[in-house]
Amino acid sequence: MIKYFAVLVLSYALWLSPAAASSSELPDWLAQVAAQKRQQPEAMLALLQQHQADIANLPLQQQANWYYQQAELFNVLARHQDQQQAAEQGLKILGDQQSVLKVQLWYQLGFAFEMQANYQAAQQYYQQGISLATLLDDEVQVLYGQVNLAATFNNQNQEQRALALLQATYQQAQRLNDVPLLAEVNAELGLLYASLAYDNEAIDLLNKGLELFEQLGWHAKQITVLFNLARTYGYQGQHQKALNTYNKMLQKCLQINDSVNLYHAYLGLAITSSNMGSSEAALAYVDKAEQYLALQQSTAHVFTHHYEKALILNTLKQTSLALQQVMLAEQNMTAEGVAEDSPARLNVWYLKAELLAQQGEYQQAYQQLIPYISVVKSVQNHESDLALQQLKTEFDIEHQLEKKRLLQQENEQQAKQLTQVERSSQLQLIWLAILSCSCVILMLLLLWQIRISKTKNTAISDNAPRQTG
Repeated sequence: MIKYFAVLVLSYALWLSPAAASSSELPDWLAQVAAQKRQQPEAMLALLQQHQADIANLPLQQQANWYYQQAELFNVLARHQDQQQAAEQGLKILGDQQSVLKVQLWYQLGFAFEMQANYQAAQQYYQQGISLATLLDDEVQVLYGQVNLAATFNNQNQEQRALALLQATYQQAQRLNDVPLLAEVNAELGLLYASLAYDNEAIDLLNKGLELFEQLGWHAKQITVLFNLARTYGYQGQHQKALNTYNKMLQKCLQINDSVNLYHAYLGLAITSSNMGSSEAALAYVDKAEQYLALQQSTAHVFTHHYEKALILNTLKQTSLALQQVMLAEQNMTAEGVAEDSPARLNVWYLKAELLAQQGEYQQAYQQLIPYISVVKSVQNHESDLALQQLKTEFDIEHQLEKKRLLQQENEQQAKQLTQVERSSQLQLIWLAILSCSCVILMLLLLWQIRISKTKNTAISDNAPRQTG
């Protein structure tokens, strides 16, 4: 089964902590938007747009703030192309001005590109924001940028790099004791642990993030964390907990009229109900979700939706309707340009062949399996080539290591021989010195003995009696 996803709820770091401008400096309606955007995003977007004609009468900083608030609201509503345009307009107004608001607009622009899967551009804008925040000596904003940057690493399968950055950010956030920042880091770190299959750690962190967002009263953020928490329960096979969490998410969405995430809540309930064997309930939920499908800007949601609905219809033995959904999924994949060797397309092909066989159309099912088998075989051959190349690389590495080990042994043996030669030479010198000293001592003793003998002979000669004639 394809793991469906919601682009909006895969990252957290765009609700930035200090406001870009003090509420007292803003017009009442703009201050209201800044204060309530987390609780009532759609209502605040409507209020913001009611005052669009007033932008020209605002100071430049407040004009840029207007676009910043709009970008944040578009982010919540998953309108990321609109978010990109709003952030670009705000940055254009600020020009060369260096301020925290500019940092936040860089982050908004980076996030908009991240949600459009342009990770290189996203990283570039996040880095620009981090550099400016560092220049302004705003540590909190630097850490928000690091959380965003870590998310792009994770999206590019650089999990260890993302983990190292997030763990460092987590420690710094604890030191600062900034509650909004701690909530963000807990939520993002929990999501990363979930992607690394550390489900228990992920659940602890996500629950901690949820608790902090509840303290802050940030409903949109709570919805995000509830979604990822429900998915993690689902991956663990804890379907009842997943169902309860999706229901809690649904109530939050209804509370703030979050139509975009209503779709994800209903689809989550549909998939979980299907996994629990409640196919009728699953079909009712997926039909509910379909009412909000048009609000999703990502076409990936469309083909994923049709595939999941086909799976549910298949369990209900509604083969003809399931086949229609598969055809819709395939059409959207082609329009999106999804690669033929992608897991999503392979799953759709396999399900299509299965449904055709159930209808007795075995020849068509066989024809459908031909490209499936071809791609799978190609992927397997590619994997075999990679495995062979890896084996060859490992052999080369081992060969090099063995050569290095033998060379090291040879060097050690030569060093040992040199040491022995040096020691032998030293011993010879020592014995030569001892022998020389001994010879000198013997010579001295001999000379001393000769001198004593001469002295005795002289004394005897002097004392001898003289002869008289």
